[in-house]
Amino acid sequence: MIKIAVIIPEGFFTIPERFGGGIVRAYKIYAEQLNTMPFFKILFYLYNPINKALYLIGVMRNIIRIGKHKPDVIVSPCEVELSMLITILLGIIARRPIVIIFNTIPLTGHVSSGFSSDEKIAFRYMIQSYNHISKSNLKTRFLYILKSVMRFLLVHALMYIARFMRRQIMAIAITPHLGRELQRYKLNIIDVYPGNGIDMLQGTVNSTRIYDACYIANPIHIEKGFLDVIYIWYLVTKKNPSAKLLVAGRITRDYRKEKLQNYIQRFGLSENIVLRVSYEGLPHNEIINLMSQCKIFLYPTRKDVWPLVVGEALSRGLPVVTYMLPNIEYAYGWCPAVKLIRVGSIQEAAEEVLKLLQNDMQLISASNTALECAKKTAWKKAALLEAKAILKALKQYYSRS
Repeated sequence: MIKIAVIIPEGFFTIPERFGGGIVRAYKIYAEQLNTMPFFKILFYLYNPINKALYLIGVMRNIIRIGKHKPDVIVSPCEVELSMLITILLGIIARRPIVIIFNTIPLTGHVSSGFSSDEKIAFRYMIQSYNHISKSNLKTRFLYILKSVMRFLLVHALMYIARFMRRQIMAIAITPHLGRELQRYKLNIIDVYPGNGIDMLQGTVNSTRIYDACYIANPIHIEKGFLDVIYIWYLVTKKNPSAKLLVAGRITRDYRKEKLQNYIQRFGLSENIVLRVSYEGLPHNEIINLMSQCKIFLYPTRKDVWPLVVGEALSRGLPVVTYMLPNIEYAYGWCPAVKLIRVGSIQEAAEEVLKLLQNDMQLISASNTALECAKKTAWKKAALLEAKAILKALKQYYSRS
């Protein structure tokens, strides 16, 4: 039996959506799939992602646990620096192979680091993101900038360690495009494609569709397409004045509910857009229920790799209108129910939405196609491919020992 230690944040088993797609993916693969298979024993090692003192206590606790459990491999299910740090530390102490799952590129690929792939520009965006703090609060601004600097340096240090310890540390990229981007870091990369799955809807699809479309993001952010959605829906309502859009998901202190409402009011869309948001994020079952009340999933994200929310929309029979990002094209471009629009083509996206809303037969056909596409991508397959990649990492490590 292969013992796999997986490093996860506290709250993993309650609301994994709070931590983003990488942790949701980890829950699906390790908690729901590999944990039920007879050849694997999954050991979950928790850390506190918020409190530094509790994080250090968690590190010490996990060092003791790993000495008792003696896992065969240690896995960080995402490229978040706190997860990578504890994974690498435990791997070095236990002298075990380390696997890091990359759901995006560290720093440049994360939301709020700007649209550039240049790390210096991304760092500048990180620093500028303190603008929501009052100018009179100099101490808080300084601490915020210091935190950004420390994070930037820590990620660089961890990526250098991963490059230096190529024999022990292996990287799994969830798409080919992401794998090619990671090559510039000269990491030991193991392919695992497809890297994600789709949960199929249990029972019949809800035929009551209250909203014409929905936009759901975690978090709601400009880089996730929030402003694009507002522009698109403004154009849609010019032709269809009663069209209703649902905006739902997790908000942050940078994009509070009041700020989102202000954007909506500027375009005169208060009667056309409904907000369902919270700082904790909405529970998964609530998200699914909301999707079931919509006709179309509108997701013009400008920064994403493999958004699980698109797969969830397909499983609920929603055709999807999204931007043609390289990774999204790989992940979902094969499905005819996913309409890929050139990035920034607001008019084209609005026309695609109107085309579906104005033709009931075409909308029903696209909905049926979405359901068929969802059936072709199962989490079990993704989990087995990940298990295969982990076994390959074990083989590489011990063959060089």
